[in-house]
Amino acid sequence: MKKFKKNWLRHLIQWGVIVALIIFLTKVFGTKSVDSEAYCPFGGLQALVSYLDTDTLACSMTATQIMMGIFLAVAIVLFSKLFCGYLCPLGWASEYLGKLRKRFKIKPIVIKGGSIADRALRTVKYLLLFWIFYMTVTTSELFCKNFDPYYAVATGFKGEITLWMSLVAILIFIVGNFFINMFWCKYLCPLGALSNIFKFTITFVVLLVVYLLLGSAGLHLSWLWLLGAAALLSWLWEIIFLESKFFPLLKLKRDTEKCNDCGLCPTRCPYGIDVDQVDAVKHVDCTLCGECITACNQDALSFGGKKWLRWAPAILAVALFFGALFYGQSVELPTLNKYWYENRDIPRDSLLQFKNIEKVKIEGLRSITCSGSSLTFKAKLMRVPGVYGVTTFVKHSYAIIHFDPSETNEDKIKEQIYVPSKFKINTPSAEVEEVKVITFYAEKMSDRLDLTYLGMKFRQSERGAAYYGLESEYGCPLIVRLYMDSNEPIDEKFIKEIVQQKELVMPVAGGGERKIKTAYDYEGMEQGSETITRLEFLRSQLSPFAVEFKKNQEEWGGKSEAVYKLIYPGLDKPIVTRNLPYLSNWLSQNEGFLSIKTLIDEQGQYCFHITYSKEVLDEEKIWEVLTQEKWKVRMRSGDINEVDAKLSFKNRGTTIEIEQ
Repeated sequence: MKKFKKNWLRHLIQWGVIVALIIFLTKVFGTKSVDSEAYCPFGGLQALVSYLDTDTLACSMTATQIMMGIFLAVAIVLFSKLFCGYLCPLGWASEYLGKLRKRFKIKPIVIKGGSIADRALRTVKYLLLFWIFYMTVTTSELFCKNFDPYYAVATGFKGEITLWMSLVAILIFIVGNFFINMFWCKYLCPLGALSNIFKFTITFVVLLVVYLLLGSAGLHLSWLWLLGAAALLSWLWEIIFLESKFFPLLKLKRDTEKCNDCGLCPTRCPYGIDVDQVDAVKHVDCTLCGECITACNQDALSFGGKKWLRWAPAILAVALFFGALFYGQSVELPTLNKYWYENRDIPRDSLLQFKNIEKVKIEGLRSITCSGSSLTFKAKLMRVPGVYGVTTFVKHSYAIIHFDPSETNEDKIKEQIYVPSKFKINTPSAEVEEVKVITFYAEKMSDRLDLTYLGMKFRQSERGAAYYGLESEYGCPLIVRLYMDSNEPIDEKFIKEIVQQKELVMPVAGGGERKIKTAYDYEGMEQGSETITRLEFLRSQLSPFAVEFKKNQEEWGGKSEAVYKLIYPGLDKPIVTRNLPYLSNWLSQNEGFLSIKTLIDEQGQYCFHITYSKEVLDEEKIWEVLTQEKWKVRMRSGDINEVDAKLSFKNRGTTIEIEQ
């Protein structure tokens, strides 16, 4: 069989990875952008340890990452460091920096393998490994993003980086790899250190068994203790022996009868391993890249001593990657898994000593989107009598709530966690005098966002102009009031179709659309209807905003107070309401402003009422403050930051005198 002179499959995979990253990160073909760390196995193992330690999966961590990490560990034990040799963009860049040096005919700095310098430098990556995992567990964020050269470049220095750390890391990466072959991978890469821990499989398994036995004996230690012990022993084995004894199972082997000792294979090895001096390569740096096999002209080298395994590592690297991707998409880990008793977090087994616990599944919790919102949900549940735990699943928008049936039940829990909401579908025209109100019932609408989605369905329907708003009230089933044109007939069939419509298509900023799956059930309608005035409807839909400026009140309150009335159409729109805290913060930083509130006047106009002291301000000064291009706002930290004005004002207001 004709011998392949080049290691073409490996290089095809490496360049394929680089091209794919460029396509996804630059969106050159209109592809959706992806998280630069989404498929990083090192980030996955950080996420796994953080999750096991805190029972929380941070927003920046995913099940896909964790599966990548698990598959990496399995691959190392069975086949060696395939990710490093075939898929890692930093490994690819390290090799090509060395080739670039050769192109310029610059002599390398040679650190002889096994020398004191070589062994000392190998210590650094273990120190980095422990530091990164410690910071990840204590902060519940992927700390490696702060200085990962790949992440910094891939995000254009716009990611969650620490600029000076990233710049130093990139400088070391480029200079180190240019002058010293595979400098980053051998001496600094924390993933390399972690991979070597798995290469020393027996040591890790023994430590894991001891750790689990201590846990079963009641001594619950952080996973950091396990990692620290594994890192320490693996570091010792590496600097003493520079090779793993038994694992990985698949090794590069040399046929001593065929070998003519030409010395070509070490020169082609990216790490400079003395392949020609051993029967089987057990060196910790070996990635089964196959470059030495390509160099051999005697067919003396093979994987596992089998010629037919020539392309096995490359194929396995790709297969394991897609296997991890498949399982990462199929399996969902809880974002939060917490239990408590007497307002303090405890392990589940401890809770079972105090309570007879049952659980209920609450679906459709769309507002729980990450660990932060999960923790907010947990804080709310801790105030519900009889509830002692919660497990959230963000991907499929549901939660498992753990409770004591002697203290509460499913209906009471749902009532406590449900947030009544409202959504304005359309604004009735000024000619409309009365609005008709009907009541219907629905199920599977547990989240406050559900009413918004249902309102969007009505708005997008062919008869949407005749419907004005929705309002919900907890009940089993849920009570929903629908506000509509008084001349529109009550069509229960149409309303049922809208409620049970399975998909909502919403436009997104910048173009395109977003499809939202819904599964609401229509449960019937209350007979009859009632009517309210247009003004009553508008006021029922407005969520009032009112803030008093305490510091200003103490100094100027009661001193010739007046109200500056400013008509502001669209005051109820989300793009405006979410910026009202900025406006009130800005006004409070200026002398003479006492308070601000939103309301609808007797003519049905949306208005600001800004109370101020006439001893300090007049209409001209108020208008000047409102129309500033920059606002100064006080942050939670107490710092004053300057931001772009969040709202624009076109029409001046008027002063309303207050009777003293």
